[in-house]
Amino acid sequence: MLSDIRLATEEDLPELIKLWRSCFDDSEEYIRFFYRENFSRISVPVYTLNQRPVSMIHLMDASFADGADEYPVRFIYAAGTRSDCRCKGYLRSLIDLAAGSAKENGYGLFLKPSPALTGYYSALGFAEDSRFSIFTAGPGEDGRKDIAFYPLTPEEYNLLRDRAFSGRPFVKWQDAHVRWCVDENAFCGGQTLALKFDENVHFLMACPAGNVLRITETDLDPGQLKSVSFALCKLFGAARLEAYLPEDAVGEDPTVISSFVLNAPLKHTYANLLLF
Repeated sequence: MLSDIRLATEEDLPELIKLWRSCFDDSEEYIRFFYRENFSRISVPVYTLNQRPVSMIHLMDASFADGADEYPVRFIYAAGTRSDCRCKGYLRSLIDLAAGSAKENGYGLFLKPSPALTGYYSALGFAEDSRFSIFTAGPGEDGRKDIAFYPLTPEEYNLLRDRAFSGRPFVKWQDAHVRWCVDENAFCGGQTLALKFDENVHFLMACPAGNVLRITETDLDPGQLKSVSFALCKLFGAARLEAYLPEDAVGEDPTVISSFVLNAPLKHTYANLLLF
């Protein structure tokens, strides 16, 4: 059986969609939406058997930023192998190739592993770098009820995001990636919003999951979130909110891993907008 490693082309999309569906729980509608909006801006290395992709990774450009300094990195997303081709080293071959290219060309790699795969990626040389603090709050009758929210464009969101996190090492994304995150959030029933609080403009990306409002990202701190929880829960019809914040935001030991890194130029880099 003829094997090869190469970059996927548009002609591979039907096979990539099948491969994705065999690895993850996403609908075909979502997968087609993902490729339609992103394929031209990302790289998709594939391991092929008889020219058909059986294993894949998706690489997205970003940078680790710290003040005025920025370092190129690539985010590994949706890495998987067809069920009948697993445990043969195909995915490892793709990641090893990406790691070799990163070291040779002076950029880092990062990913968000599921808890079950932390050992796998550790064996490939990746190391834990950052975690999320999870803040939860109910609507709270003492919360402010006069909060006004308004939608943000991806470019507006990215500008506010860069300003908010510039005082710490953080993952800086191109506008195209933020545009996808905003579109994906809307596809899943969420909203990307701004609000004025304490004379400052803040942002959040939120999506309901059952009766829980999941806030994927925000620059609001726990005290501010508690104050606006009533208005947010009312807006989304949620019983409580759950916010993913930088690991030092809550003051408790963070439990959710946000990134594993390889050849990383910075340490403890706040990583979000990871498409989870």
